[in-house]
Amino acid sequence: MNVRSNVIKRMYIIVIILFSIIFGIVFYVLVPLPKKASNPGDYPAEFYIEKINSFELQPPNQCAAYATAYVLRNFEQEGIGKNIYEKLSFKIPISGYVLPKGIIMFLRAEGFKAEIYKGDISSLKNKIAEGHPVIVLIGQGLSWQHYMTLVGYNDEKKELYFYDSKRSTDENESIPGNRTMTEEYYMELWENGLPIFNRVYISVSK
Repeated sequence: MNVRSNVIKRMYIIVIILFSIIFGIVFYVLVPLPKKASNPGDYPAEFYIEKINSFELQPPNQCAAYATAYVLRNFEQEGIGKNIYEKLSFKIPISGYVLPKGIIMFLRAEGFKAEIYKGDISSLKNKIAEGHPVIVLIGQGLSWQHYMTLVGYNDEKKELYFYDSKRSTDENESIPGNRTMTEEYYMELWENGLPIFNRVYISVSK
């Protein structure tokens, strides 16, 4: 009985250690976890990032780098998507998809303040009204996920305006960005099916 009891005890300890290691690795990869966005104050009924910026068309699964490059260009720093992708860490093997932590760590290393928030569309508008593009994550569960850069909104039209590095044409014309979404459609994609990182956005400031 003592031998059997000792074996069971050792197995139990091993399982606990393995679970702790796995949990530690997962936690390290996911942090920083999204902060809960504060209740927004008053913000304009419409707002646009007016600064002139260029568009790049991304290769597959490199949207994180191209969204980040757009933000860098907004701060008048060199931002080339393919170069940034090579520098990003926390890529998922095989797919090359970049976890939010990869974007945040890169921007912080470049001297920016980068934070990830979880909120609603009002807090998102309030954040961009501070004057800087915001990176958002949309998708449909494990089928696909995609980063875009929010550059404006119009409450009256219930529209949001984005730079989308998968778009080869500019559908926004005189409005900043190259893609327009209705708020209703955007919310469907922003509820992206991920258990922790749904309705999240990454804010960037100096």
